Amino acid sequence: MATGPTAVYEQLTVLLTLAAVSHLFSKRFHQSTLVGEIAIGILLAPSLLGQFGIFVFDPAFVETFAALGAIFLLFLIGLESDFREIYTRRNFLVALGGVLFPLAFGFLTAWFLAPHDATTIGADGTPFLMALFVGATLTATSTAIAAVVLLELGLMKDDIGRTIIGAAVVDDILGLLILSMVVGVAHGGIDAVGVALVMGKAVAFIAIGILVGVYLFSPIVVRLQVEGHKLGIKHGGFIIALAIAFLYALIAESIGLSAIIGAFLAGTMFAPAPLKEEFSEGTRYLEAIFTPIFFISLGLNVNVLAIWETPAIFLFTLTLIVVAMVTKVAGCAIAARAQKMTAVESLAVGWGMTPRGEVGLIVALTAFTTGIIADGLFSVIVLVTVIVSVVPAPLFKQALRAVDMERKAKASIPSPPVRAGEAGPP
Repeated sequence: MATGPTAVYEQLTVLLTLAAVSHLFSKRFHQSTLVGEIAIGILLAPSLLGQFGIFVFDPAFVETFAALGAIFLLFLIGLESDFREIYTRRNFLVALGGVLFPLAFGFLTAWFLAPHDATTIGADGTPFLMALFVGATLTATSTAIAAVVLLELGLMKDDIGRTIIGAAVVDDILGLLILSMVVGVAHGGIDAVGVALVMGKAVAFIAIGILVGVYLFSPIVVRLQVEGHKLGIKHGGFIIALAIAFLYALIAESIGLSAIIGAFLAGTMFAPAPLKEEFSEGTRYLEAIFTPIFFISLGLNVNVLAIWETPAIFLFTLTLIVVAMVTKVAGCAIAARAQKMTAVESLAVGWGMTPRGEVGLIVALTAFTTGIIADGLFSVIVLVTVIVSVVPAPLFKQALRAVDMERKAKASIPSPPVRAGEAGPP
């Protein structure tokens, strides 16, 4: 493998070419592009073609560019979102349903079905901690994956799109809060003060980030863009907007949240700005380059061969896949239905919240690096995360089409005739 700048050129050439090829195959079979990107990653992982040296990727390089892909995608999603419609009662309840169900049933599945030996439990782990971490990995929703489908179908501003994205953001915060509690258990007990501090920092970051962004950063960026145009500088404001996005990502990481939450928050502050469309256009080009690397990186983390070594691990993997999907769909759909959404809309919300991704992998990686779980269980969790990120995409699209059909059917129903002597509709 080449080193230095040559390695960057080489790996970008390979990754972007593979991403383009995967897009062609995905569209050929009427699938979302992310399906092809993740599938390419699995195929080229070290446990499959990677072991023959066909393509050798530098993990640090891929991780860096994958992080950029997630940042640009979430910044773009923020630009397409009205923040006032994100943190609503409905979104919080949908997110809560999508956290409690997977956490409880994921714990029970790992406790009763996962082998309690060196293939699943790390040097510093116990059966209880192992099962607790498995449950925690199933709680978070991949905002990025759901957003790709919504962007493709032009539904980001639809009621369902706003509910899914809003609930997914809340879901990530709750998932990271659970992660902090589980880590607290692993270190000897739950620290109530520490948990309260994490929640307080999250709320403070969101509130202060919005106020500073709307009343300070946004006017400054707009003014820079306008003054730049007068001087012949077309993208001055856009460059500063991206700098602010990275600043918010840095702050989010520094206080224990995910960087993607900071990027999303930065995007929302520019959503009402008059330059939103210009910023969206610029971000889409960056997202088109780096986000495919993010999805390919998910597949590269999978060690497929490790799953087949033990029949008990294989059975546990299949069961966990079913539990991960059913509990997320059921928990979110029940909560959405309770908030007066139709049955078809509730099911669409459930499927939209089912994909996992970056946050679930962060939880799994934390468990692995702290010695709570072994490499066999880590591979299982990554594979389950990837599968439940891929499988729901076409089902989510189908559910959204069912919603569209339901709405068209309702719109086509004629109003009842008005009888003589009765007043018509106001």
